Amino acid sequence: MLKRAIFALDQHRLPASIHDRDFRSWLRRMDHVAADSLGTLIERLERTLAREGRADPELIAQLDEVKSWRNLLCHANWQPRGGAWQPIFANTKGEIFDGTLDPLDIRAIRDMSLDSARRVARIIEALDDGGNGWME
Repeated sequence: MLKRAIFALDQHRLPASIHDRDFRSWLRRMDHVAADSLGTLIERLERTLAREGRADPELIAQLDEVKSWRNLLCHANWQPRGGAWQPIFANTKGEIFDGTLDPLDIRAIRDMSLDSARRVARIIEALDDGGNGWME
């Protein structure tokens, strides 16, 4: 969703009469977006939104939180602890997660992730009826 939003916002800025060479250059830049990490995508979306006058610090903060949870959920070593699970995990700053997660916690993380994805989708949809940033 982040890649599509960056693509749509950037494409939205292209002139309708863009030269083929310039369009190919733009496409090459967008190819790099496809390989970006989640953190880099969030930073790129933040810059793109600011450039478009659509800065949304709350969305960026939410996406950063989703990224932190995603890293923990995907990269932790999980140990059962009573009725919950203890993720054994240290982030890139060396911070150790010292809690447990139960099904309600996982649902809350899921809900936050879905909310942020919907918020990003609304940015795309606001560009035009097709949500692709290209007025026809």
